[in-house]
Amino acid sequence: MRKNILLRGLFTLFSIAPLTTSPIVAPAQQSTPAPASATGALSQMAASFSGGQIVGQVQLTGTATWTLGSLQDSGTVTLTASSSGSSQMQLNLASTGQRTETQTGAGSSAMCQWAGPDGIGHQISANNCWRSALWFLPPVSLQPSLLAANVGIVDLGESTVGSGSSIYRHLQSTLISSELPTGSPTSPAGTLSAQSTEDFGLDPNSFLPAVLTYSILPDSGSSIPIVVEVHFSNYQTVNGVQVPFLIQRYMNGSLQLVITINSVQIN
Repeated sequence: MRKNILLRGLFTLFSIAPLTTSPIVAPAQQSTPAPASATGALSQMAASFSGGQIVGQVQLTGTATWTLGSLQDSGTVTLTASSSGSSQMQLNLASTGQRTETQTGAGSSAMCQWAGPDGIGHQISANNCWRSALWFLPPVSLQPSLLAANVGIVDLGESTVGSGSSIYRHLQSTLISSELPTGSPTSPAGTLSAQSTEDFGLDPNSFLPAVLTYSILPDSGSSIPIVVEVHFSNYQTVNGVQVPFLIQRYMNGSLQLVITINSVQIN
């Protein structure tokens, strides 16, 4: 029974954007400044991440602790990130068994699926797949010279990002709807563009990602989003690349996954 509950809890891992609220209409004589280009901030992040050198692929291995309510499971994890936007997470948990999540491609061409201990692949909704950055290592997919044409990134200046009170350099990415497919009756392209939004908090000193927030929709089909918040810390230099050796993911404010990295391979 414990294994079944944990396995069901593993079915909501991928990401998407928070729903937006209706804007407050300002007086006609006032105007809101347009968000600044993120080119400078992205270049600074790339310089901090890898000295500006292109990183093609990174593989991280370590230990993972998964929490679902009062239930907890632990084991090993392997994370693979590619500059093409493709990624894979392989969890091997003591009670739950193996879980694999794979994303092939990026943006509107991305395809995502998960597989449980039986190895059978299950497609993940595009709502939880179309996104510009990899959730566990964002700088790999945000390298300025490799950024896809359908990714729009703006610099929102200094502000809080996520649930904490710390001040970060706030970047926001969204897939541009004109670059997306026509969509479907239930998920028009404009809605999917909004759902692709991610908010990044860069450490104001290092310009490395400290926090990432986005939302996902449950596999049950509910339209109520789940807020995901990922924290990155304990950065260490491996072959000239800064890698977070501690990754913590929260779901609706509750700590769901803790990953501690112990080995890194860079290509």
